[in-house]
Amino acid sequence: MKYAVMADIHSNYEALSAALKKLRELNVDAYIFCGDLVGYGPDPELCARALGKLKNLIAVMGNHDKSLFEHSFFYWFSDFAIDSIKFANKNLSDKSLKFIKSFAEQYHGKDFALVHGSFLNPFRDYLLSSEQFLLNLDKWSGQVCFVGHSHIPFIMSRKDNLSPRINVFTGSDVTIKMTTGTRYIINPGSIGQPRDANNMASFGVFDERQRTFRLLRVPYDMETTQRKMAKKGLSDVLLNRLKAGS
Repeated sequence: MKYAVMADIHSNYEALSAALKKLRELNVDAYIFCGDLVGYGPDPELCARALGKLKNLIAVMGNHDKSLFEHSFFYWFSDFAIDSIKFANKNLSDKSLKFIKSFAEQYHGKDFALVHGSFLNPFRDYLLSSEQFLLNLDKWSGQVCFVGHSHIPFIMSRKDNLSPRINVFTGSDVTIKMTTGTRYIINPGSIGQPRDANNMASFGVFDERQRTFRLLRVPYDMETTQRKMAKKGLSDVLLNRLKAGS
C-alpha cells in the first residue's frame, strides 16, 4: 500500500487542502496521521471534517487534541495555545469532538508504528535525539515508526548495533530508500505550522511495497489563513509564525 503520512495540521484548512490535493494526485491508498489536528489555527471544524472523510485512516492523538478533553494539559501550554484550544472547543461539533476522541494514543502495526511524541510519553516528549531513539527502540516493532510534535521533518535510522543517524529533510521533494536491517523513526514535519524556517506544508508518502519514504512540501494560501486568524481573534504570535515557518 501507499500511505500518506501527516502530522500537526493545527486547524490550518488551507494547508491541509493543499496537501490533500497533492496526495490525491499521487493516488495514495491510505492515510497515517500522527496527531495534533487542532490548536493554533482558525478552522478546527473544517479540518476535522476533511480528515474524517479520508479512506483507510490510522490516527493517533496529539497533545493539543488531548487537551480538548483534559484541561490539566494546559499547565505546560502558552497562553495563546490555551486560547486556541478554548477556541477549538467552542467551534467543534459534537461529531467532530467524538471523532478526535476516538484517536488512539499510539498505534502498533505489523510493519509500522505511530505516536505523537514518544512511547515513553506520547504527549510531552519531543523525540529529537539519538538517546531518545535508543530509549524508544524496544517500545515498537517493525521497520519504521512515524512521529510528530516537533514540527521538524527528519529521519533517524539505526543499522545493527551502530549509533543512530539523524538527518533533517531539506528540499521540497526528497525520497529515501529503506534498507534491510535498518530501523527508522520518521517525522513528516507539520502541515499547518512548520518550524524549520520553511513555511510550506510538510508531509510524506510511505510506499510499503517499494520501501521508500518521500518527503513533500507544497505552498498554500497562507494569507487567507492569516486573515481568518486575525478575524477570529487568535494571537498575532501564531499568525506571524506561519510566514516565518518558526
